[in-house]
Amino acid sequence: MDAQTIIAIIGAAALVFGGILTFLATRGKTKTDAKTALDARIDARVSEQLEGAWTEITTLKADVATLTEKDRLKSSAFARILRAIARQWPTDHGPDLDPSDIALIEDTIPPTWLRRPRTTIEGEPTP
Repeated sequence: MDAQTIIAIIGAAALVFGGILTFLATRGKTKTDAKTALDARIDARVSEQLEGAWTEITTLKADVATLTEKDRLKSSAFARILRAIARQWPTDHGPDLDPSDIALIEDTIPPTWLRRPRTTIEGEPTP
């Protein structure tokens, strides 16, 4: 073997060794880049789901507040009706209940309990 062949072999070996080092160095970077991209996609999906959940929670909070207010109104109407009945019961004509209170709790009263306006023969309500 002459010197020129030895130098060519050493040069080729150096190129192969450099190629292997480059492959190994970029292989880790490629894995890191792929992991970073996957993490970014996961973060975006989680953020989207979290925003949707917060929107739904906010809507549900508003619905609960509305139901709480309706329940408070019904409870107040029940209390006023019971107080009115207790105050007026000894009278001959019976309690004089506020129609707006009755309207608030109307869906909880059996239909047979509701007083219907009496009509005359001509079909007009009596005063």
